[in-house]
Amino acid sequence: MEIACPQCKSKKIVEGRVYNQPDYIAPRAYFRPNGLKFFAILGVNVRMENRFFSCLECGFVWAKIDPQQLRRVLTESGTLQLKKRLQLTE
Repeated sequence: MEIACPQCKSKKIVEGRVYNQPDYIAPRAYFRPNGLKFFAILGVNVRMENRFFSCLECGFVWAKIDPQQLRRVLTESGTLQLKKRLQLTE
């Protein structure tokens, strides 16, 4: 599978990890979406695989998360405005 940059479409891509100082053993990363209710603090982080990609041409960095887990977090803890924008309301 050949990977291309989602921003500039270059095929000059390198895979790597994100490290937090002083955590040198590559701890798991989490994504916390913006637009959550003010008191939403439990169960709102979406776990990310510590596998990132970067483009040599434009510097764009990206990763992948579980879209079902993200949808659950936003449905349960997103503001009404965010849920309307993402069409998560009935």
